[in-house]
Amino acid sequence: MAVVGSRIESDSYVGTVRFIGSVPNTKGEWVGIEWDDCNRGKHDGTKDGVRYFSCKHPTGGSFVRPHKINHGISICDAIKERYTEQGSVVSTEETNLFIVVEGGLKKVETVGMEKVQKQFENLHQLKQAAMRDQLISSAGEKDLLLSLTPKLVELDISKNLLPSWKVVYEIANQLPQLKILNLSENHLSLSENLREYVPAFSSLHTLILNKCKLTWNEVIASSVMWPHVQDLHLSSNSISEICPAPDNVFDELEFLNLSGNPIKNWDQMKSFSTLPKLTTLLLNECNLSEMNIHSDEFRKLENISLAGNKFQKLQVFNELNKLPALINLTIRKNPVQDLEDEATMREIIIAKIGRLEMLNRTAVEPAERTGSELDYLRKFGLEWKDSGGDQDPAKNNPSETFIKNHPRFMEIVQEYGAPADTQIVKKSSALKGNLIELTIEAPVNPNFKPVKRRLPLSMTIGNLKLFLQKLTKTEIRKQRLVYVSRNVSVLTRSYCSNYFWVHRYKTKILFWHFMYNTMQFSPCSNQKQIEPEFCWNLLL
Repeated sequence: MAVVGSRIESDSYVGTVRFIGSVPNTKGEWVGIEWDDCNRGKHDGTKDGVRYFSCKHPTGGSFVRPHKINHGISICDAIKERYTEQGSVVSTEETNLFIVVEGGLKKVETVGMEKVQKQFENLHQLKQAAMRDQLISSAGEKDLLLSLTPKLVELDISKNLLPSWKVVYEIANQLPQLKILNLSENHLSLSENLREYVPAFSSLHTLILNKCKLTWNEVIASSVMWPHVQDLHLSSNSISEICPAPDNVFDELEFLNLSGNPIKNWDQMKSFSTLPKLTTLLLNECNLSEMNIHSDEFRKLENISLAGNKFQKLQVFNELNKLPALINLTIRKNPVQDLEDEATMREIIIAKIGRLEMLNRTAVEPAERTGSELDYLRKFGLEWKDSGGDQDPAKNNPSETFIKNHPRFMEIVQEYGAPADTQIVKKSSALKGNLIELTIEAPVNPNFKPVKRRLPLSMTIGNLKLFLQKLTKTEIRKQRLVYVSRNVSVLTRSYCSNYFWVHRYKTKILFWHFMYNTMQFSPCSNQKQIEPEFCWNLLL
């Protein structure tokens, strides 16, 4: 029987009951529904000038007859249907496996199927239950769930017809070992005396509430029920303004996912800056464009994800460097990353954030950090010199503006020494004459597509190998380099020795090798002259 506030399904659409009663000039009873999908409705609860109920959307509501409404089932019935033969009898024909062969179908013996079915029949041993989209609306008979699944640890009841936290409490109260609970895509109304529900969630450490249309005030109100939660997922809700939580709320929180919420302003994050155990913060697609971090904030934060935001300036990486424990950063699809090519931007991020060990799910190896920081000195060396920097420590006094824009520059200088004038990248047209264009190939790695890069003639082989390591993810000790001139007409290619291209021109084999210090190229006619360590394929 429908009651106001209950969740229902009708013709594959889900909604909330907002009205039950008669409508003038019609016969019988009607149920007014506010649909989750506003395209299903026809009005906002008003008919012929009379308001019967209210909807958030002008076409979110409509009236349906009671007999067209599905009120859902209990979680006990859903579990029995899903995991036992008593709930849904499976015929022998349905459990048989057939494969297509020439001339028709052939039956295949399914070894172990009976054992698997018996395992599911023994619900007392069930530790994980995946009950997504099963039209669950109630806890069922008192203590029946406890007798069915006393060892349940993980429960997914997302996208069901759960109407309130009271029903969630009635379910959780029968699962003493419950640690992980997924309630995503349920619209849960708050109940009175929520603190009385705390014992039911005493073992819970992971709570998933994605796409529940929650505001931050609703999160705060419901959080009193689960004070021991460590991992909290709140992505794609209606959280825009975040006020500080009451004392001791979220003190156990280690992981917080707020991705997909319209937060926009980093200052909203200040409410979490003093949480004593927070190590991971996910803020993907939150429309964030600026960041301002104080050195005493987020002292334990090790992992942060900022993909799909609106950061436009390199300053964001200076702010992230203020996080004393940050070692893992994910930041993709932000306008700031369009300022440079992908490889160069990765170098800049690594150089600006000194403790970073993982960037965009790729490890930052010591050799890559060294190369990135040296390249950073070269790239911004001219700006450093123009602002008052000098190789002589007594004269090295860059401006406050430079230090603000490049807070780690002097730290890197302390590590490697100041860049020499010959190493500094000069932004002038003369630089173009000192660059050569290389097409880089890796014939032993079929997944690597040839790329073109313009590199300075003064680059050493050591720096070239560091560059190739970052570009191709191939360790230096595994690299083999060889240079082939563009002027050589290549008729055939074949492997010679380990990892290296041989290019034949008529009947003469031409080999090229690198001089030791710089990228100066010279031909050699004897294969033995080629150092075996130089076998990468670079086409000039």
